[in-house]
Amino acid sequence: MKNIFRGLGSLVSSIVLFLLIGLALALLMIQNSFIDMCFESEYFVTVSLLTGLWFYFLKTFMNAKKLAIWESSLATTISAIASLGVIAFITISQGSLAILPANVVRKALFMDHLTTLGGMNNLLMIIIPLGIALLVLNLMKNDRIEDETTSGWNQLSKLKKFGMMSLFGIIAFFILIYLGQGEIQSTINKSMVYLKDADVEGFRDYLLSFGPLAAVISGLMMVFQSIIAPLPAFVITFANGLLFGWGLGAILSWSSAMAGAILCFYLAKFLGRPVVEKIVTKKALTWWDQFFAKYGKHAVFIARLVPIVSFDLVSYATGVTSISFWQFFWATGLGQLPATILYSYLGENATSTVQILFFLFTIVIALAVIGMILRPKFQGWSKVKQGVKVDGNKVG
Repeated sequence: MKNIFRGLGSLVSSIVLFLLIGLALALLMIQNSFIDMCFESEYFVTVSLLTGLWFYFLKTFMNAKKLAIWESSLATTISAIASLGVIAFITISQGSLAILPANVVRKALFMDHLTTLGGMNNLLMIIIPLGIALLVLNLMKNDRIEDETTSGWNQLSKLKKFGMMSLFGIIAFFILIYLGQGEIQSTINKSMVYLKDADVEGFRDYLLSFGPLAAVISGLMMVFQSIIAPLPAFVITFANGLLFGWGLGAILSWSSAMAGAILCFYLAKFLGRPVVEKIVTKKALTWWDQFFAKYGKHAVFIARLVPIVSFDLVSYATGVTSISFWQFFWATGLGQLPATILYSYLGENATSTVQILFFLFTIVIALAVIGMILRPKFQGWSKVKQGVKVDGNKVG
């Protein structure tokens, strides 16, 4: 119980410190009229809070003590005093101490419709003093949370540490751009709706709106969904066939899907199994380990033939096995080729029945592969039954 309270205290300390840092950065950005006109600086608070949570996760579960700046007297003192100084100077000089911080935090936490400015201001007047007091108490404690993980941060190479931080930095940057730039957010949201609703013609028109960059955007969307987004790739493949013809569409879809698969494969190798478990879940990775152990080098090829098996899962999971890159490359390339060609052809010639044909094809392929997988078992059962009959005749 004592460790639980210490853990909660450390978590709240990290949130408060990064809230102050993010609020100070947001207020500084707002002072620039050009940035304020083109970009919603409030979301520096959102990204800063996510950074604090990410550092807390690494500190608690991977023993990355150097990232726990809220447990360093020097780092905490400098960060907190500098942030509070910026916040106080800007808001007091503008006469908006009770308005601007509340407005920024309310928007950053997506609470515009949940509370008024006055309510948020009252909340901040409670949270910030209490948070600072908790920060001080946390620094005064000599004992820290015991680390129970076996995957320590210090066990990672400098390259992997740099890679993990770089990956998070890239993700944080895109979150900041997505939240802070309205036009980009609207464009991405529109594409997500088309993919989620399996609206092939709508997604085709969306790609057409980019003019000469349509193929580039399509390729980037395929890579994006391969790496992180649980969205249906077949919609992009159908749309490519409809827009570019089945031949060029198939080439574009196949090559961009391969690029996404390769990135997932090397990300998994680079980050290691503990991080991959957090991405695809430990249960899914365990299932893949068993599947790979049973079917060996053919496992990737079999999985690629079945459209219902997650493309991302196969790519990430293979990266933490002993399979070589070239085995993965050829199995992925050949395994996804039939579906890519068929989807592209259907996209060009049968858009009105796209979803029906897709699901029929999925069922047929899934049944074929399941039959191929279960065939040895059926043969084994048949031999056992035949053996029982022969033995029975002999006894009689």
